[in-house]
Amino acid sequence: MGGRRFFALNISLALFILLLVPRAYAAGVPVAIQAAIKARTDETHKFRPPVIDAGPVMQGVYIYFVENSSDIPGYAKDGMPYVLDAHLLFVDGNHGWHDVVFDRYVKDDGVPEISAVFFVNADHEQRSKEVVVLVRTPLNHYDYGGEYFDGYVYKLTGDPRAGVVFAGLQSDVSAPFLDQCECGFRDGRTTHAQYKDVDSIRKALKNKYRAAHWVN
Repeated sequence: MGGRRFFALNISLALFILLLVPRAYAAGVPVAIQAAIKARTDETHKFRPPVIDAGPVMQGVYIYFVENSSDIPGYAKDGMPYVLDAHLLFVDGNHGWHDVVFDRYVKDDGVPEISAVFFVNADHEQRSKEVVVLVRTPLNHYDYGGEYFDGYVYKLTGDPRAGVVFAGLQSDVSAPFLDQCECGFRDGRTTHAQYKDVDSIRKALKNKYRAAHWVN
């Protein structure tokens, strides 16, 4: 009887611990990274999943996203768009934290969401790998509805140990994947997004860069 009680107590403790772990963070995200992200968010800068370990392209770097509803220069308070900021987070060789906003996804007619983040060789250098961020924006407009899809390809350069990391948008590579609308219009017209998932983007890049090597 005592053994059963002990077993039940252990199960209860395990369930309690699981409930304490923030579900927004993927399994395997270090506690220090979770704490650093939490310290950088507030009511106007809300964390939005996922958190991505960018190890396949640069060790020690993490990517995370924040819905930004603060006052942004250049926009009137009553005309603010929906904004999702993309961040790089890493620690340098002196144990100092660095947080870099490397892009800002801005939409007027819907809230941008992260559909997928993955790594791929998107050029003719077989040893280099790039980051692809696929942004999905559900639309709620009087004249049309559906979803926007935007695929952004970035190359990470620099050295996190030196405290310097850049994420450069590869404009030419990204171009076919941007401003896609899977939409229906009030007048009956429809448009379709050709690249709205990981597989379709991978296939397009593979056809363009035949020698590319893929990474999960």
